[in-house]
Amino acid sequence: MADRIGRIKGGNAGLVTTTAGPDIVHIIAANRSFVIRKVLAYNNTGANVTLIFGTLTNVAGWLPTLPTLVAIDTFDNPWGPNDLPFYEFIVDTTAAAGSIGTAYVQASAVGVLVTIEVEEFAG
Repeated sequence: MADRIGRIKGGNAGLVTTTAGPDIVHIIAANRSFVIRKVLAYNNTGANVTLIFGTLTNVAGWLPTLPTLVAIDTFDNPWGPNDLPFYEFIVDTTAAAGSIGTAYVQASAVGVLVTIEVEEFAG
């Protein structure tokens, strides 16, 4: 990665509402990209819950981009820059790619509160 300075900002925060498909956690405009720097999940569902962050493509459908995270029940579950691998979400709106610049979270149970912090870069 080249030395670029991005803008740190909060992504969407909210309750995971479905296990049937992923929930959106961050969207960016064209000519920008972002990296998820921090994740905080509060799990009070009664069991441990897996969280998978990824994107949707027209070719592959659901595409996981980060390793599976496990949110332990009744705990704040923080992951920071040292815990998460570098993956840059880049907007590619070509017909073949779909909306690569949108980040989603897929959970194994509903009711987990998830928030992220991202670093956005100009294109």
